[in-house]
Formats: sequence, C-alpha cells, structure tokens
Amino acid sequence: MKRGGLIVTALAGGLLGAVLLAAAGRSVVEQRVFSEVDTLLARGRSARRATLTETHLAGLPEPVRRWLRYSRVVGRERPVTVRLRQRGLFRLGPQRGWMPFEAEQYYTTDPPGFVWVARFQMAPAVSIFGRDRYADGVGSIRMWLLYLILVASKSGGGLNQGALLRYLNETMWFPAAATSPYITWEAVGAHAARATMRYGGVSGSATFVFDEQGRLAEMTAERFDDAVGGLQPWSTPIAAYGQFDGVRVPVAGEGRWRYPSSDFTYIRLRVTDLEYDRPDRF
Repeated sequence: MKRGGLIVTALAGGLLGAVLLAAAGRSVVEQRVFSEVDTLLARGRSARRATLTETHLAGLPEPVRRWLRYSRVVGRERPVTVRLRQRGLFRLGPQRGWMPFEAEQYYTTDPPGFVWVARFQMAPAVSIFGRDRYADGVGSIRMWLLYLILVASKSGGGLNQGALLRYLNETMWFPAAATSPYITWEAVGAHAARATMRYGGVSGSATFVFDEQGRLAEMTAERFDDAVGGLQPWSTPIAAYGQFDGVRVPVAGEGRWRYPSSDFTYIRLRVTDLEYDRPDRF
C-alpha cells in the first residue's frame, strides 16, 4: 500500500475509534444520569395523593389564592410527579456567547426534588451534557464535555440553598405544590407574597409577584450563586403563559442575576411539554 493510502487508513481508523469512544461515553454517562431520574420518580410513586380544595387555600395571602384559582388547580389532585421539556438559550458568563440547549426535567413534590437533564451545543461538533439535581435537600451539578470529560462536579454547601430556591421558583409549573407543608407564605402587598421553603435543614425565601389576573409575573430572591460563591439577587421574569392538561402556567421566561455592575441574563427558555403524574422518563 502506498504511503498516502496508509495515512488515509490511519486517519479513518482514528476517526472510527473516536466515534466509538464517544458513543461508549455517552451510553455510560446517560445511564448514570437517567438512573438518578428513575430513583427520584420511584420515590414519588409512594407519596400520598390529595385533592386541592378551597380549604387548603384558607390562610394563604390573597394574591396566592388568586394565583391558584387562576391556574385552575383547585379541585384537582396535587401532582406527585411532574415532567417537562424545555428549549432555549444559555450562557456561562456575561461575556460568553449564547448556546442553544434542550432539556427535560423531572420533579417529585413529596419529597421535594428534581433532576434537570440538559444538552448544550457550544459549537457544531462540540456539546455539553449535564444535569442539576436536588434530592434529600442536597443540590448538585455534573457536566461532561462531549460525554467524555467531566468539566463540573459539585455538591452540597451553598448549592443546597440554590437548588431549594430553584425548586420553590419552579412550582410555577405545578402551582398546587405551593400548598405543601414545607412552604409557608406571608403577604407583602396586594400583588405579592413571600414564600419560605424549609427542607433538609436548609431554608430559603422568595417574593412572588402577580399581575391583576392572578398570573405570576416575576419571582425575586437572594440565591446562592456558585460563580461568585455567595448570595446574589436573582429573578425570573415571565414572558408568556400557556396551558397544559387544563392547568395555566408560565411557558416562557428568563433567569437573571443582579450583579453590582449590571444585570446578567443567563437563560432564556420555553416549556414545550408538561405532564403531571406520569412517573416515567420521556
């Protein structure tokens, strides 16, 4: 075989080896992450089911009662498990570019927990796969470049408060959970209420702001930001509402950190699918 042919053969073999290695890495990493999803959903299956009634609304601030009624969750079973799909844009820092992403997320309401599984496209041939998790009161994050290189792996500490507040915020997609025993409410004004969630020895508070119709318009909190290693003002303004399975929920919005120099919007997303009490993976 001529030298040129040998080079082509070697390159082809190397490329095939890289493809096989990436495929094997993807299989191992996805299996690990999806086993965490299965564990979460299995715990949720044993939770007790209850129908949300006007009695459960007694004692809640009026803006919260309006929100739950507008959402059409009164008279329905409070979901035990929730699953949804999202897509949007994400960036790692104020000076970094936007990456398109697709994600699926799974929740349990008793006990409270979630696993967020996301795929980010950094460049045409460069992707990041990762997950955020909140389980047993502990927050954690793991991210892999090309399914092969672990580029982020953190757990506990301030992430517990950050994950707890993320869960509290994301009850916007399953509003009946706002009446859970680990969440308490106090009135702030005619159109706002402050929620405090206590679980696993950690607590966090957030202010929910509602419009005239009772729709959630924004949530603000002091949340742990791993990028700076401390609490930072955080908000999630809502851009659009929609309906899934008869329940009215936000379907588009963004997440922002308020730094001393300027606001930093790090995510813009849209919910494309949302299902209650389907305790299986998509």
